Amino acid sequence: MKKIIIFIFGVFLLSGALSCGKPGKEELGRKELVKINALSISLEEFRQMSEKQPLEGKMRLLDEKGMRDFLENYIITREVLYQEAKKKGFDKNKEILAKVEDFRRAMIIDGLIEEVLKGKSEAAEEEIQRYYKENKLLFTEPLEVKVRHIVVNSEPVLKEVLTGLSKGESFEKLASTYNIDRTREDGGSLGYIRRGQMAPSFAQFEEAAFSLVKKGDMSEVVRTPYGYHIIQMEEMRGASLRPFEQVKERIRFFLQAKKKQEAYIEYVKEAKSKAKILINEKLWAEEEKKGGKTKEEKK
Repeated sequence: MKKIIIFIFGVFLLSGALSCGKPGKEELGRKELVKINALSISLEEFRQMSEKQPLEGKMRLLDEKGMRDFLENYIITREVLYQEAKKKGFDKNKEILAKVEDFRRAMIIDGLIEEVLKGKSEAAEEEIQRYYKENKLLFTEPLEVKVRHIVVNSEPVLKEVLTGLSKGESFEKLASTYNIDRTREDGGSLGYIRRGQMAPSFAQFEEAAFSLVKKGDMSEVVRTPYGYHIIQMEEMRGASLRPFEQVKERIRFFLQAKKKQEAYIEYVKEAKSKAKILINEKLWAEEEKKGGKTKEEKK
């Protein structure tokens, strides 16, 4: 960064030297980087402006081209437009000044809150462990079953399927042959499902799937609005508590945010109790009535 700034500074010194003695050309001071009408920007001010850029902006300032672009298309352009806006009186525009005041107040409040909440959000290891022990359900993986199904939409076809299963034919092959949905392409596989995931009309299907105990178990025929189903268990997983180390940082983040919120609410409550606050309830009631009338008129 220092080399690039020195390069630009050198370019401007050189251009200043070359312009010496030329009529109509104004000479820049030794530490002036650029002059826009009456406003002068020094090399140090340029450095400060570049340092204030967000990370993405700084990434564009890694070479001479990026720095020059920042100077001409950001700093100079912004200042020229600002000066033009002032000429047209926008610096005295009431709406703009109100927005500036709102922003100023917000920044001051942010500074206060940052100071007030400093050190109030730390979560000790014991607190994190206690929260983990007291809220184990939050960190327990839900029970899931991996299933395949055969689904058909007529009783004659269903009989063919049941006959094939009774003869020991492959469940997967029968699903690929008879299924009326997309699972036909993957041997009837529905992947993993969990309780409450399916639509209410498939409650009987879900109950049948979770009643299966081991791999290869098959359900009775289940009727849904979609057709006739036979379900086969592939695998069961879940209903296990995630290790503390896996969720520790997640708990820490939650507790820190919770503590910050509590500290903020407490501080606001305390600040309000110290302030002298008067509300004109009569005027407020009149305003509420006006608001109610307006809503009725709109209806």
